[in-house]
Amino acid sequence: MLKGRRLNKVALYALCGTILFTAGVPVWAADAVTIHLEGVENGELRKNILAYLSLEQQKSLPRLSSNRIKQLNKLAPEEIKKAVQPFGYYSVSVTPVLTAPNAQEQPWQAQYRIDLGKPVTLRHIELLLLGDGKDDPELQAQAAKFPLKINDVLVHSKYEQGKRALRNLAEERGYFNAQFTQQRVEVDEAAGTAQILLHFETGKRSRFGEVNFKQNMFEDSVLQRFMTFQSQDFYSGTQLLNFRNALVDSDYFAEVDIDAPRPDPQHSEIPITVKLKPRPLNKYYAGIGYGTDTGPRGSLGWERRQINRWGHRFSLDAQLSQIRNAATARYYIPTGSNKDDFYAISTGYKDEHTKTSDNKTLIASAGLNQNRTLWGDVKVRELLALEYRDERYSIAGEDGHSRLLMPTLSWTYVQADDRIYTRRGQKVQWDLRGAMDKVVSNTSFVQTKLSGIVIRSIGESGRILLRGDMGYTYIPQNLSGDFNELPVSVRFFAGGDRSVRGYDYNSLGSKNAAGQVIGAKNLLVGSAEYEHRILDKWSLAAFYDVGNALNSFNTPLKHGTGVGVRWQSPVGLIRVDVATALSEPGKPLRLHVTIGPDL
Repeated sequence: MLKGRRLNKVALYALCGTILFTAGVPVWAADAVTIHLEGVENGELRKNILAYLSLEQQKSLPRLSSNRIKQLNKLAPEEIKKAVQPFGYYSVSVTPVLTAPNAQEQPWQAQYRIDLGKPVTLRHIELLLLGDGKDDPELQAQAAKFPLKINDVLVHSKYEQGKRALRNLAEERGYFNAQFTQQRVEVDEAAGTAQILLHFETGKRSRFGEVNFKQNMFEDSVLQRFMTFQSQDFYSGTQLLNFRNALVDSDYFAEVDIDAPRPDPQHSEIPITVKLKPRPLNKYYAGIGYGTDTGPRGSLGWERRQINRWGHRFSLDAQLSQIRNAATARYYIPTGSNKDDFYAISTGYKDEHTKTSDNKTLIASAGLNQNRTLWGDVKVRELLALEYRDERYSIAGEDGHSRLLMPTLSWTYVQADDRIYTRRGQKVQWDLRGAMDKVVSNTSFVQTKLSGIVIRSIGESGRILLRGDMGYTYIPQNLSGDFNELPVSVRFFAGGDRSVRGYDYNSLGSKNAAGQVIGAKNLLVGSAEYEHRILDKWSLAAFYDVGNALNSFNTPLKHGTGVGVRWQSPVGLIRVDVATALSEPGKPLRLHVTIGPDL
């Protein structure tokens, strides 16, 4: 009897095990189910379906039973239909096929045959702006750019993107209570069409209130020069950010904290509180470089960031190289309402020795630097200055001593996508200066120079650089003008790293009877260069330069061509060029090395 009972227990255990196995024992495989989607090619669509599928999310769970797999498989068709609706598919049919494994260690096979049908298209869009913002041109333009149009497929992500863009712009422009009072998407599955109903109530637009500066360094009038808005102007987050950036870029402050709390519903003005922490008063800097024109060079400088409560500054710097040593002291006085406008009073000394000439120059000047808009919308940097120059020079065996009082006008226009390594940009500079005999000067002349560089990208890896310089000097004989009385620093020369490559620095110009270069009244230089990137920071270049310094524009021009290597180094763009002087006997080669941005 006892033995029979034991056998009965064994049979009972075996029966229970069989029942448990057939009813759904745990599946121990790493992935219990392999999922196949048929009829869906779009990658984003497949990704969204798998994100919705509960079976996909749970297929790797430990102890996943057969019953659980079957339950999740039954949920799959509705989950797939929900997953494709954001892409505009509402007439979807799904045929699930679940295949059990042949052996316990093999995964289940879940196959879903999906017929997406035709996507729903938009037959009507009603997007209304209400409140103060209904006449706001910026909001109107954003509404016009709503990413869904009539006859487009109803893609929910674009719908949400359009709403989000409106909300963000309203926030940026001071409509802090803006909200959608109606936002509906109505789908007619039978017709395969949909309509969007959006009513955007912007509410009242806030304005900037009073600006309170928390600091004891400057008069408030100095800090107001950095403001990009006025009290009672409509609020703009961009203007507030520009205000902060202007204070940071001024180099006066180590920390700039601007508090602009949202107004309560009863008020529309936003008070602005600006907390400022100053930088150290003294700033020191040093630099090193190299160019074949100058050889090794270095610079040292000191700046006093703040002299007084009106924001005056003082700087002293020195440059040393094989051909030129110079020192300059400058005093800056902010002026006007523009943060970039200032008076500069400077004095300096320069001692330069080249293969062509020697000169020692004492310079004193006072000028106004300011932004100016020309011809409607062209923004240039303008310099209006009066400069006194006392120069002793030696050229072609002749010594001279020049004294010039020169009124100067300079306009500079720069536009670039990146000032460090420009793919698209241009720079144009026009200078005009002159002097009159016996008006603190010992000769008369009027001189102008126009310089420009244009950079354009070609494809993903190429750049073309076009450069030109043109100068002209008028010497009125009836006012005791004489070219020989012009100092070296006022004469035109060509040749060198940033002129006609293949020729020595300042080696091109008109010559005296002995064949020695003495400079010229006029200048004409052009250059075309193509650069092609071969590695992330490395490029190869080929160029052709032409030009000369000449007294007559009938004088033959000098030609040079060559190849080079460019490296976008941590200290700036480094150029190494090998150029040949095509206009010289034997076409000699010359190495040119320069460091610095193109513009």
